[in-house]
Amino acid sequence: MRIGLIIIMLLFGVSCSSQDTPQNVESTLPPIEVSRLVKAKDKVFLEVDGVPFPVYGAQIRLDALINCDKLGWEQIERYFARGKELGVNCLQVPIWWNAIEPRENDFDFSVIQKVLEYAHRYDIRLELLWFSTNMIGDSFSYLVPQYILKEPSRRLLRNDEGNFWGYYGYLYALILNDRYVLDREKNAVTRLLSYVRQWDLENGEKHPVIAVQVHNEPDGLVRWRMDQKAYKYRSGEALSKNAAWKMTLDALNEVGLAVKKSPYKVATRTNLISGNSTAPYPQAPEARPGDVLALEGIDLVSFDPYMNTVNQVAAEVAAYAALPGNYPLIAENKGVYPNTTSLMLATSALGGGYNIYDLATSRYFIANTNDPEGIDHGVLTADLEDKPHTPSVRKLLKGFTAAGPEIAVTPTDNFAVFNVATDFPETAKEQKIRTTGAEISFTTRAGAQGFALDRSSYLLVYMTAPAILVLSNASVEKVAAGIYSPEGKFTEDAAHAVQAGQTLNLEGGVLYKINYTSQGPLSSTTRKYIGTRF
Repeated sequence: MRIGLIIIMLLFGVSCSSQDTPQNVESTLPPIEVSRLVKAKDKVFLEVDGVPFPVYGAQIRLDALINCDKLGWEQIERYFARGKELGVNCLQVPIWWNAIEPRENDFDFSVIQKVLEYAHRYDIRLELLWFSTNMIGDSFSYLVPQYILKEPSRRLLRNDEGNFWGYYGYLYALILNDRYVLDREKNAVTRLLSYVRQWDLENGEKHPVIAVQVHNEPDGLVRWRMDQKAYKYRSGEALSKNAAWKMTLDALNEVGLAVKKSPYKVATRTNLISGNSTAPYPQAPEARPGDVLALEGIDLVSFDPYMNTVNQVAAEVAAYAALPGNYPLIAENKGVYPNTTSLMLATSALGGGYNIYDLATSRYFIANTNDPEGIDHGVLTADLEDKPHTPSVRKLLKGFTAAGPEIAVTPTDNFAVFNVATDFPETAKEQKIRTTGAEISFTTRAGAQGFALDRSSYLLVYMTAPAILVLSNASVEKVAAGIYSPEGKFTEDAAHAVQAGQTLNLEGGVLYKINYTSQGPLSSTTRKYIGTRF
């Protein structure tokens, strides 16, 4: 969650701590690799259990629901059910260090156990967000065990040290690469993923966890927090931004490597504050996103744009896609944006994944903010009900998940998106877009948005509402409707098939596979129809 300059820290006197039920669990199972980053010739993508997997998720702020809203598990389960109903293919769920090791070597896995149970029950994947020592430059008492925070020698000085903030507890700043702190954190991560490995083995080996985010917006330390809070060593020695960035990178790398060396190996990432593309940070010119991507322990650099125009989002996605070997995943973008479908289509066409922040915002957060724009960022209301734009997001997610394996591997030149030239879809729209094999004329009078993936011998096409497609430079052989299984196989549904021909009248909410033969190579124009910046 964005804190930084957007939300000025207020000190609320309401305590919101969780209760612990210790249980020591450790796995000695041989390791498995559930997910990895694939760096193909013209696309970088995530692969889960051997199948390409484009990430379309929503975040559930479990830490706030437990620590601040004080919800019980029966109430929390509704969030997972609603996430599944929305149609995302994974959920981003915080797991914080203090929740699993409230006292040194006294481990409690009750929170992750419940999360895994709900993922299993609702058949949905998880990205675990490891909230610990660097939460946008802060170390909070709700997230970090007291036995770590109580040692002054392991902390930096800050001008508000020990003050209380209702969101996250008492405010501190740890020396992130302190040897003791890092060794304890790595041990906690290893124990956490050992538990996941053991639980998964005992519950059908569905591999629910597909990625781990290490820390949260860690660049906030050198970009904002050091200047705001006058960080320095306890001896009075100044802390340079170069030294602060080095310890940030050291911690990210070592914790990321702990994930990779655990019995349950998954792709690792961190999320950076967006808005400056991938250039060096103005506040810390020696630091840049590429430094994080170069770490052995971090596979991909995701980012949090908090932007609501197609041009803005497209610029950020394109920049992070240009980092060699990076999968440009939006880790957080407000779910409240009414044009979320346009932002998701633009991101997908440019090779990225998209996580909505958040599914439904904590009531405590909503009631205790001074942000003039408010902090209700949910794609659902705090009561878990639809907002006016939620049905359109649900409809688009149906198509994204139906075509998932193909979306993951299709490069931008063959990824056409329709009705995304403006921030909001137009009710009546005509466009003519070329992939490298076909020219596609699109017409809608119902505000349809959608995509067409050119896979050289067939097109995969999905529209959110009725639309007409006319194909040129192509001989249509067969049109089928269906869906891709989790194994990456297309399963046909004859009930929705349409008659083959150069002109196709397509229903909304149906994925079509159009077998065709190209009459020759074309120069792609797909980028020109993603906003107006290309």
